[in-house]
Amino acid sequence: MAKTTGNRATGFLFRELPQNILIGTASDRYAGWIGQIYSEDRYEKGITRRGHKVGDKTFNEETLPVESVSEYFEHFPLLEIDYTFYRLLLEKDGRPTQNFHVLKNYRQHMKEGDLLLLKVP
Repeated sequence: MAKTTGNRATGFLFRELPQNILIGTASDRYAGWIGQIYSEDRYEKGITRRGHKVGDKTFNEETLPVESVSEYFEHFPLLEIDYTFYRLLLEKDGRPTQNFHVLKNYRQHMKEGDLLLLKVP
């Protein structure tokens, strides 16, 4: 990785890629990235925690609040939203689904030039 100077983003080598190649992730609210992508303690009060059981093992999932996407875009120009594959944005009768409202909330925390890629069926 390149040395960082002043602006943290200059330390990421992929910033030098041609403009038509974009790198992002298929998830943005992963609490495991605190201290790497996300600032320490910035979202502590907004983290949601859910327990999951797989076989005889249990684990906790920690998810950052939607507003963390603004910090995500300081590192990546593109975010894939894959949960839109499992539920469309509108019901058959035209009413917005939960996914529609979540994406609307994302938009409130995005700047011009931030890009979403939606996975669709």
